[in-house]
Amino acid sequence: MKRVVVYKSSTGFTKTYAEWIAKELNCEMVDLKKVEESTLHQCEMVIYGGWIMGNTIVGLDKIKKMGANNLVVYAVGSLPKTKEVADSIQTKNGLENTVFFYMPGGFRFEKLNFLIRMMLKSMKKSIAKKENKTETDVFMEKHLGTSFDHSDKKYIEPLIQYVNEEVSQKQN
Repeated sequence: MKRVVVYKSSTGFTKTYAEWIAKELNCEMVDLKKVEESTLHQCEMVIYGGWIMGNTIVGLDKIKKMGANNLVVYAVGSLPKTKEVADSIQTKNGLENTVFFYMPGGFRFEKLNFLIRMMLKSMKKSIAKKENKTETDVFMEKHLGTSFDHSDKKYIEPLIQYVNEEVSQKQN
């Protein structure tokens, strides 16, 4: 089964996951900026990874418009991996009928432009003033405005297992 990993990365975490996935599956990896529709149509499975901005998977609309076959989606965000986080992202992006995986990445504060850094610092101050903080609020208050890396190869295992099972079923 011919497959390809396509990714859209901002500060490098999604690209790192794409590299790990492509290596494990022994398939090509292409930046969304460089992928051609013809490449997608030649593949029986397209694995797309995008980073999260406001619960939206960046680049997902573009890959969908390109008509990717048998689309599997993974999203990389700064929040810890929880069912609530994954479900929220899956729903917000209309992926209820698409195979979806969430993978924690991190934050490279120094790579962001000045405006976004200031916006995040303001957001951190706003969260700090809240009285009844959620688990997400506590995490955001601690991590906004700092750099951290929670990416781990273990988070690709369910995706790899799913793809390998699909390949096995197609061969039988």
